Amino acid sequence: MKSIISIFGTRPEIIKMAPLLPLLDNEFEHRFIFTSQHYSEDMMGIFFKELGVRAPDKFLEVKSSDMGKLENAIRAELENEAASWVLVYGDTNSTYAAAKAAKSLGKKVIHLEAGLRAYDDRLPEERNRVETDKISNILFAPTELARKHLEKEGITKNVFVVGNLIVDAAKMFPETKREGSHILVTAHRQENVDDLPRLKKILSALSQFPKVIFPVHPRTKKRIEEHGLEFPENVEFTHPVGYKEFLSLLKGADLVLTDSGGVQEEAIIFGVPCLTLRESTERWETIEAGGNFLVGLEPLLIGAYAKQILEGDLGESMKNAKNPYGENVSEKIVRILKENLE
Repeated sequence: MKSIISIFGTRPEIIKMAPLLPLLDNEFEHRFIFTSQHYSEDMMGIFFKELGVRAPDKFLEVKSSDMGKLENAIRAELENEAASWVLVYGDTNSTYAAAKAAKSLGKKVIHLEAGLRAYDDRLPEERNRVETDKISNILFAPTELARKHLEKEGITKNVFVVGNLIVDAAKMFPETKREGSHILVTAHRQENVDDLPRLKKILSALSQFPKVIFPVHPRTKKRIEEHGLEFPENVEFTHPVGYKEFLSLLKGADLVLTDSGGVQEEAIIFGVPCLTLRESTERWETIEAGGNFLVGLEPLLIGAYAKQILEGDLGESMKNAKNPYGENVSEKIVRILKENLE
């Protein structure tokens, strides 16, 4: 039986890998290593429990996003592993650190969610995506557009378009939906919440809506408290929520405002209009399909878009945008791996 080691370490990766891990366990000699880049209960533990993700074979307990610490810890673990294939997901520091550590030991890399490009060099995730793709041996692109991005960079060998695992993960909780009119907000990206003027613009933009629910990421909460910022009275701030509760909030929302890549995907899957609080995105498919707009952080522009969505005809067309991310993605990935691993 062929051997694979899966390595990841953040909340989004737990969610997206949840439907794939059991299939890897069944079809391969498979070990699962968790770096603990995310390590708090509300950023990690609850997601393992809700999604039924089995305990990792190894918790590295790095408890840091520092690239050097992650790479050193992963390399030390992989030195004792006979498996020649290492599977990584997405664009986090754990992703690139695992890919680099694997290659330094002569192992081969499988990259899930390959080919995403924001074409924005300010984003650390962009470096992680590009560099991981360069050293990967098998690349699973979520869409044809992602495949084209790779092709433009000269990467054409062993590239497979399979869809996005978020489709399989999101459909693990099909019946949940919070009723009542509300706008859902998520904001956690370093370039947004660590920059005081940008963080103030986000809070200002939220103040113009009647009912907003905002599960606050620990980074965002810390920055708001450090700067002594005022919480708009119309906003219901909550602690980070589990995936089941988050999907319930999302599916019941009239609109979602987010700077998260994953939420852009989830919104179009469930037909929820999305406004992305950034100047660039790697989820161009959601914009091309008509379910998402890049609006930056200017409150006036955000309000104008929201008004057209909530009161005009734009909202209805966005709700009907076609999901570009496929279906039965986990099964496709496993089938291709069985056919292509040496």
